[in-house]
Amino acid sequence: MATNEVISALNALYQGTSLPERERANAWLEQFQKTTQAWTTSDAILGSADLGVEAKLFAAQTLRNKIIAGIGELGEQGALSLRDSMVAHLREARSGAQPLITQLCLGLADMAVQLGAWTDPFGDMAGTFLGDASAVSCLLEFLAVLPEEFLNERLMLDSEFFVQRADALLTQRAGDVIALLVQCLQQTELRADAHTRVLVCFSSWLKHGDITLEMVQDTQLVALAFAALEEEGGVFDTAVDAVCEILYETRADRDDDIRVARAKDVAVEQQLVPLLAAAAVQMRTNSDPERVQGFCRVFTEAGEAWVERIVRNVGMFEAVVAALVDCVRLGSLDAVGMTFAFWGVLADRTMEGASCDPARRALSGVFSALID
Repeated sequence: MATNEVISALNALYQGTSLPERERANAWLEQFQKTTQAWTTSDAILGSADLGVEAKLFAAQTLRNKIIAGIGELGEQGALSLRDSMVAHLREARSGAQPLITQLCLGLADMAVQLGAWTDPFGDMAGTFLGDASAVSCLLEFLAVLPEEFLNERLMLDSEFFVQRADALLTQRAGDVIALLVQCLQQTELRADAHTRVLVCFSSWLKHGDITLEMVQDTQLVALAFAALEEEGGVFDTAVDAVCEILYETRADRDDDIRVARAKDVAVEQQLVPLLAAAAVQMRTNSDPERVQGFCRVFTEAGEAWVERIVRNVGMFEAVVAALVDCVRLGSLDAVGMTFAFWGVLADRTMEGASCDPARRALSGVFSALID
């Protein structure tokens, strides 16, 4: 009965012909989402083969909101039972609408963060989805949103539990995630969008700090991110995000020990500078303003991360500096604006004393070109 009422209200909300009718339906659905019955009704809607995406998306959103606000209502066994049901729904939706997949993954991630009784979310999800080429994208989506949900301010967690949970689910599993992402790259039977999903997941874990550049520099993941800069549309945008996260990881940190600092320098000098030189060629031969802006974002991230290195050895970073000059020359006003901070910091650093004289002389033509 409750399922029928929900469907009726959704039909009125999305297909109603009058504003009062839609407002009443919306108010009723909001009240329904606060009820205890919403747990079982939403689960039933997701499990129905007769209902469409709109109803299932509402049900998934309802479950996610209730997991965030009151997973304790279910008790430990009830929560684990709901987890199993949501995993089954996700598997069933694997070839369906992406918004539904995303909402189910968000709900499961919010559950994983809060539910200590779920001892091994990575292992359980990998065991369920990794063996099915049509379902791997669901696993990658779950892994992509998991680090982000640790930053969800709506999740009210005890600080000690939060630290323990983040260590268990993220820090201790980072190596396994890298291995899984590399494995996905090697599986030719995966869906066409699998590499994009890998990049999104890779970028998410880099941003959260659990995967470091040192951990991945000998894998295919860095090369994949740069190679994807040649792609079109959303793949390019995803690649820009991933490359920027990689470059951010190379920033010198005063807390870096000698080994880490040296590993960053090696990655920059032997791997990233050549890759960026190739990307600069792509930018100069591209006429799409949005893509040029994406490239400018990449080079700005590199410049800001490497100011000290540039001052110490202008010649090594000549291609990067030249690309940043081209960003000013080729880019839109937005693209030009994003480079201002870099040029300001670089100018200040070259004026700091006699030790910077070689850099100042080497860069004098660059600053003249900017003025012209």
